Amino acid sequence: MKLTLFFFALIYSAIGWANTSNIAVTKLSEDAFILNAIGYGTNIGLFKTTDGIVLVDPMPGEKNLDTLHALIDSLAGGSARFVLNTHAHSDHSGGNSYFIGQGGLLMNDAVHLTEIEDFAAISHSGVDKVYFHAKSNSIFVGDIYDTSWHPTFYAGGVSGFSKAIEGILKLGNDESIIVPGHGKPTGKTELQLFKNNTLAWVARVKKLKGDGKSAIEIKNDAQIKIILGKFNVENKADFVPEEAFVRFIERTLAVIEKGE
Repeated sequence: MKLTLFFFALIYSAIGWANTSNIAVTKLSEDAFILNAIGYGTNIGLFKTTDGIVLVDPMPGEKNLDTLHALIDSLAGGSARFVLNTHAHSDHSGGNSYFIGQGGLLMNDAVHLTEIEDFAAISHSGVDKVYFHAKSNSIFVGDIYDTSWHPTFYAGGVSGFSKAIEGILKLGNDESIIVPGHGKPTGKTELQLFKNNTLAWVARVKKLKGDGKSAIEIKNDAQIKIILGKFNVENKADFVPEEAFVRFIERTLAVIEKGE
């Protein structure tokens, strides 16, 4: 896994392609790519399969859709035949209509695609989908996992989140590439650590809630700050602004109150 992750560190910044200065390209294999519009952040999957060209979460921002379409043609030699989403939020599904207009077919799942395996979960949203492409050994997991932000497990709670992560870990092998909804791809070791840190976060918030602490008081807890910092894998200077920090605590408290 160390070699795999070192390889990613070298290639993730971008591979240069004509007319794609605002979309970074990471080549996973001859048939699989991660596309990411600079300044937008959603990880888009592109696969050349025997069924046709498949896109996952093709949303680079409205102004970049034409550029994305041209890039797909240059990389895969045609237009997308199938469009998949990891979930319905607009930063992932916002390009659906554009690619449908270009002749693509929106699929609810990958059942009829011979080279892509999927499963459904309830974690980040009420309907999350995970896609595994065996040829590139890559797993696109959407916002169940995010290496650029704190976890957002509000729809499925702790139970749904844990089931989703365990499902992902069962796919592929120890060298599988985990592609989050946003942020840099990692391996399974990092995904397991993300799960452990999330459970530690919830446990600490629950403990402080039981002690009668408010969201603001919880924010000032030393252990809470340490746990939050563990999600900052990209070492951002201003990882989570104070308002978002408090909101994360409040939404975690809501999950705890639901008993999820």
